[in-house]
Amino acid sequence: MHRAALLLAALLLSSLSACGEPDPNAGVYLCTEVTVGEDVVRPDELYSGEVRLELRSHGAGRLSLGENEGDLRWTLEGEKLSVDFNGISCPGRLADGTIRLDLLGEGVVLTLVREDLAALLPTPTPQPELFSRCVGEYYGWWEIEGSAGSMPDTWYDCCASVVRTEDGLVLTLWDEQTSRMQPMGALSLVGEGESLRLDGGWFWYDDAAEDNCAVSFEDGRFELNGHHDAEGERFDWRIRLRPWGADWEDTEERPYSYRFWYLPLIEAGESMPDTISGK
Repeated sequence: MHRAALLLAALLLSSLSACGEPDPNAGVYLCTEVTVGEDVVRPDELYSGEVRLELRSHGAGRLSLGENEGDLRWTLEGEKLSVDFNGISCPGRLADGTIRLDLLGEGVVLTLVREDLAALLPTPTPQPELFSRCVGEYYGWWEIEGSAGSMPDTWYDCCASVVRTEDGLVLTLWDEQTSRMQPMGALSLVGEGESLRLDGGWFWYDDAAEDNCAVSFEDGRFELNGHHDAEGERFDWRIRLRPWGADWEDTEERPYSYRFWYLPLIEAGESMPDTISGK
């Protein structure tokens, strides 16, 4: 009996030890970036305070979004992570110490890195505050001047979307003959302080070079001036953009479709469409 009791105790201790082993995926994960639609931003741009996810053993955990936090349950099948937060399922992926979590299933995706690995990441270079003011959707016109090819000197209505990336901004442009999905250009912009400059991209079948393009952003308006030389076409071009919803009543240089296409959409409270129509 004595030996049997010792054996039983040993088995119980072994069982408790096995149950008490920490889950290798448990730990604190710190948010390094947030993807909202096409925009990638730092967590401190959206939340006041730390953004972190704590996964505890046996499926418990806690999520902190700045000043808001709460308990959660989580499961992991392979790399497929499922987090139940306040009764709402948040799908995600956990691999190599990094979590990509679709917050509340609403397309706001958190990228979180395990605390010990996050300490090894390089400190990101702060982006200018100007970038936050640039992000958005725009309407305006672009113009060809001094053409030395088959393209006539003319101008076209255009729309643009400016999104933030890890490296800077991307301005995507489309006119009456193109669309958001098949644009006429995508320009990469970087900056310091209140200044922007071109850092690559393309425009009208031509690589965009910094020394061929000047960029300014003031009072919420973009102005870009560049030179095109490709496919046998050479001309100077100008782009003038104002935020979608702004008026142009202070100038005679308005987009051609301003009154009969743009204003009716604005008055109806419509968001910017993917194509320009009505001409």
